[in-house]
Amino acid sequence: MVVRTVFSTQCSVLRKTGPSIQCSVFRKVVATAASHRFLGSSLKHICFFFAFLITDYCLRQSWTLNTARAKDFGVHGVIYAIEEVDPIQIIQEKLKVMEENGELKKRNLELQKRAKASIERPKPVEGITRATTSRVFTYDPTYTIKKDLYDHQGLVFAKKGTNINPLENISLSQNLIFFDGDDEEQLKWVKEQLITNTKIKPIRLILVRGAALTLAEDLEIPVYFDQSGTLTKKLGIKHVPAFVSQVNLHLKIEEIVLPPCKELLIEVER
Repeated sequence: MVVRTVFSTQCSVLRKTGPSIQCSVFRKVVATAASHRFLGSSLKHICFFFAFLITDYCLRQSWTLNTARAKDFGVHGVIYAIEEVDPIQIIQEKLKVMEENGELKKRNLELQKRAKASIERPKPVEGITRATTSRVFTYDPTYTIKKDLYDHQGLVFAKKGTNINPLENISLSQNLIFFDGDDEEQLKWVKEQLITNTKIKPIRLILVRGAALTLAEDLEIPVYFDQSGTLTKKLGIKHVPAFVSQVNLHLKIEEIVLPPCKELLIEVER
């Protein structure tokens, strides 16, 4: 009867208080149960257990009610309107002005002209000069796999550390000629190579300087351009004209001296 009276009283109090007061009430419930000496040890433990459950329940109910009672406390301080103009609106207004005064059309024409010029005559490859000394060397395309390679089923088809040479599976279908299309002597030499060497193996022309489209119309064959010097850097070509052919599993590269330069042949193995 004492236990029932204590818990009934504390529960009614808990429902009306906040979390901080509820914690103190929980301690009071426990102290009250412990103060009744006539309660046995087991019964005291039961009291403590029910006191915990009741307090937990009341805490949850209190927090729920507090949340439900949330309200708008109004505006504090001064509220300012957004004065910044939308960037898109600024751009649109500027474009409209440029269109009205003809500046937009002028800039579009400049961009078209610049794009056309870059296609007809790309930026020359830096560091490539005309050969004054003949040089012959080889390039080994073998590369080492840095990590295991997997197929779509998760199976390893190439292990880390494996050396692969593409020329073991596919041959160079064309000989390559790197040259300066603005050099008349190099252009004359290229035309001679197209007559003599094409009978043996097709030739692919690659410019390091010059107008690729104009030259292609003149020679009536496709002419490519070594954009950003990717191929010349890869192969180690520093001077032109250069003739690239396949010898076994390597590429043979010849930097050729044209008259009137004095020729001095130097073979360099890479």
